[in-house]
Amino acid sequence: MPATKTIPQAAEDAIQTRIEGAPDEEPVVLWWDDGGHLREIVESVSDSLGCEFHAAETTPLELRADAPRDRTVWYVPQAPDDDVDWFRDVENTGGVVEAHIGKLAARCFQNDRINAASIRTAYESSDERDREQIARTLYDALDGEGGLPTLQSLQTQIVLDGHDDPVAFVLEHGEANLPEDTDDLLEIRDLLVDDGVTAVEGVTEAGALVERTRRWAVAEWLVDEGLDPSLLESGYRPEPDSGLGVSRPELQSMLSKTERKAELAETYLDPGARYWHDVLRTLDDPWELADCPVDAALEHELWDAWTRAFNDGEYDTCADRATRRHERLEATYDDVPWTVVWEQAIDVANLAAELQDWAESTDVDDVVEVYGDVEDGTWQIDNAVFNLITSGEPESDLPEEHPATASLDDLRTSLVESRYLEYLGDLGDLVVDQIETGSPFVGENFAHQFFDQEQEHLQSGQSVALFVVDALRFDLAHELAESVRRALPGLEVDESAWVGTLPSDTDFGKAALTPGSKFSFNVTLDDGELVPERNGRKITNYQREKLLTDDGWSYIMQSDDEKVGWGENRVAYYWNDLDKAGEEELTDFEHVFSDRIETISEIICEKLQKGEWDRAYILADHGFVSLPRQIDIDDIHPPDGAEHVTRRWVAGEDLDDDGPGVLLDENAHLGYLDGETKIRALADPIQRFRNQGLPDARFYHGGVLPQEFVLNFVTITQE
Repeated sequence: MPATKTIPQAAEDAIQTRIEGAPDEEPVVLWWDDGGHLREIVESVSDSLGCEFHAAETTPLELRADAPRDRTVWYVPQAPDDDVDWFRDVENTGGVVEAHIGKLAARCFQNDRINAASIRTAYESSDERDREQIARTLYDALDGEGGLPTLQSLQTQIVLDGHDDPVAFVLEHGEANLPEDTDDLLEIRDLLVDDGVTAVEGVTEAGALVERTRRWAVAEWLVDEGLDPSLLESGYRPEPDSGLGVSRPELQSMLSKTERKAELAETYLDPGARYWHDVLRTLDDPWELADCPVDAALEHELWDAWTRAFNDGEYDTCADRATRRHERLEATYDDVPWTVVWEQAIDVANLAAELQDWAESTDVDDVVEVYGDVEDGTWQIDNAVFNLITSGEPESDLPEEHPATASLDDLRTSLVESRYLEYLGDLGDLVVDQIETGSPFVGENFAHQFFDQEQEHLQSGQSVALFVVDALRFDLAHELAESVRRALPGLEVDESAWVGTLPSDTDFGKAALTPGSKFSFNVTLDDGELVPERNGRKITNYQREKLLTDDGWSYIMQSDDEKVGWGENRVAYYWNDLDKAGEEELTDFEHVFSDRIETISEIICEKLQKGEWDRAYILADHGFVSLPRQIDIDDIHPPDGAEHVTRRWVAGEDLDDDGPGVLLDENAHLGYLDGETKIRALADPIQRFRNQGLPDARFYHGGVLPQEFVLNFVTITQE
């Protein structure tokens, strides 16, 4: 039976009745509140009735210090003391209310006063801590917002600390806060049975009550997703839907509202609590139930089926299924280990599919097009490997019983170690074949032609910013472009492939990105040293800065005070940290790079937003190759005619045509090799020329793999 009034209304009735029955025309009403939970309500009601309000803060006697002249309510936050005779005059001329929040709440049920007395009893028989909780429950339930509760609902809330849904309470909290008193527990059990949880009939112990309720709720959700209910024990078969309105499983409803999602993931995906293992293991296709995010037994069956499909080469199916499961778990539990594992499973399946497509591809006429196509290039394989490495080992956060702990690492390792290395080797062979049999770079955009090719925009008088990032591989440049698109959607962001200068080392790459005609750039052998030149002059760091400043550019290095120079019309900003990080962070440079890219993105977006540039470019001097973690390097001797020797290339005038790697000379049509200078660059990812350096480094550049010299230049303009 529902309440007939709110607590504020009951308080108003109590005061109004005392005023109307008082002998004095301006009476004082004395309110004794055992527990002191009604102060705000009594004060508000007093004000609405035109009464002054005075509360005893320390002792009731302080109310006598100021004699009332008008209609007044005196409030004392304690039970009345029969030994005190301070208020005999009030009793004779005004009125007295002895009502704590429990008694006042009981008065809200005028149509069921006898049963409503249980509310008063529950409050009076509780200790101080429980009284606080009961008071909050009564206050919230009977404040009038959202309607008035039934007596049964309110009694349930008192027993369950404010929760009016016994099913949701047990599903979320388990044994926590279930009543210790047997009668109260049996009352909760009966409420569960009334709500359709027939599996708990006859239960008298809290643990069994929780286990059966949760098992029933998981079964309800499985059936809702398509499980044949006849496979379940009779007491766990959900009642047929009445068809009235939209209904959803009790467990789904609770999980959508709770703030304890991560904790409940450990409850409903705990391998130690497989609710319907015997049923789920008999299914032909567990993926028919994949939208049910509860029961570790289902999670186990889904992963095993997914792994079988992966081993059968059904990578697209695996990617779709992993995406579906990830989205379902994320929507239910947010970011928990189970969710993250399926997120990595998506990357594993996508990378496997891309490597399979590469192995089966036949249309590989031009290495720049194959690798550097912005939409479909194989640079995406490097991106997938990079992301897979930086995503770590999420299975380590799962319970050991989860099948991913025994299988995911092997799948991941096979892709980023052996299969990725095979892909790099294939790319190296392709570069060698195409350079030796023709001129695959003819007609491409060359980095050393950038200032010449873009002079219409660079010399237009518009404000222009150059962000030159050292060792910015194609996929990382794409990440930067994407971050700008997300942060500044009002800008137009374009990506295009450019051929970097070979050898793909910093000195040559940065020298190429300096002002001047494309014909003024040369790479020449000078006294046994390979050097870059503009107009016959070697380009050093100082000379590069001079070329830019003489051409009207404000030159800013990452290490400089960034406030200096940004107010100019043309700014060239050099970020040099990536190459250094790659050389120094040999065991974990992918994570370092990921952090650096985020930092670079923030700088670029901040400067673009504040500077209101008409046009900006993100440029790179070279890319890099990241080798697998476990690899043996073959050190090889440089040719006899080599004058300048590095790890990945050698230079000289008398290099033989035969030798490891590929020979770059006038036949390569690079357009900048001077005279008889020849460069032999390695394409095999596991070969190094013997010289001083780091023969075991995973990060390198200087050779002729497309990861090193096919660059992604990003152009940003105002739409």
